[in-house]
Order: sequence, then structure tokens, then C-alpha cells
Amino acid sequence: MGNKKDERPVTYRLAMWYGFLFATLFMLYGGVKIILGFLDRNYAEMATPVTMLALGLVLLAPAIAFREMKTWGYYGLLVINFMVVILAAVGYQHYENLVALILSLGAVAALLAPATKVYLFERR
Repeated sequence: MGNKKDERPVTYRLAMWYGFLFATLFMLYGGVKIILGFLDRNYAEMATPVTMLALGLVLLAPAIAFREMKTWGYYGLLVINFMVVILAAVGYQHYENLVALILSLGAVAALLAPATKVYLFERR
């Protein structure tokens, strides 16, 4: 039934799925907060959830572009993950920031791995 083996390197797949996961978390947080705000009839504090939802949609673009092997998607994911690393390092006192720091460092390592770069740039 068309079982096709995925020939993409593991590092490429890890970086790609982390990009999707990161964007999805922002969209999920924003969407749930918007729904809860409507259910609680609390319309005054809608700016942050709407911003988080929009940010999630913006973060989704480089992940999709990376999946489609676009160069700008690769560099977009690199910039996003480096920004997360820098911001998490500034607020290192909270364990949530340490988790984000470790995960984003892993994503940066996967993006900079030779297998990912060879697969993305030398297949053209």
C-alpha cells in the first residue's frame, strides 16, 4: 500500500517537528485563552491571547518552508531558535526557561548538523 521509507536524516526531521511543535504551542495557548475568555465573558484581557495566536501562525511559516526545503525556512528556524536560546538564557532562574533553552539548543544542533545541511543544500 505505498509504504515509502522516509529518507530524510533524523536531524532534519527533529528540527522540522520541533518547529511545528513550537508554533503549535503558541497557537494552542492563544486559542484556548481566547475561548476561555469568551466563556468567562472576560473581553478586556484578549490582547495577549490574540498576539500569541498570531505569533504561532507566524512561527508556523518557517516550519512549513523548512519542510518544503526552502532556504529561508532553514534560516528562519535558526533565527527563531537562537532568539529562544538568548531569551531563555536571560531568564534562566525559571525552570520553564531552562526547558526551552535545552530544547532550542537541541533544535539548533539538529539544524547545524552536517546531515541536515547536506540534505537541504546539496540536493539542489
